[in-house]
Amino acid sequence: MNERRIACVDLNGVLDAYTGWRGADHFDPPRPGARAFLEALAACDFHVVVFTTRWPDDVWRWLKEHGFVDDRAVCFRGDFADTLREIDRFAAHWES
Repeated sequence: MNERRIACVDLNGVLDAYTGWRGADHFDPPRPGARAFLEALAACDFHVVVFTTRWPDDVWRWLKEHGFVDDRAVCFRGDFADTLREIDRFAAHWES
């Protein structure tokens, strides 16, 4: 059984610089630091899952176009470094 931890990351407002819904064909550019954030998660052996309601083919195209890699319920508050520290400190209720 695979023991890798899973990091679930939202697309809009976390990976991209979301400016509001502008239609199915509009995608905002990546948020500065987002690619390095995902690379850091991958380097820590996280399996990264991207959450979104967008069509998967469109999301995969966006991720590939911008060079991104593809349950900890840690809230992103705008600072990638703080988020990584919070993920590192996170413990489930059954962990000490």
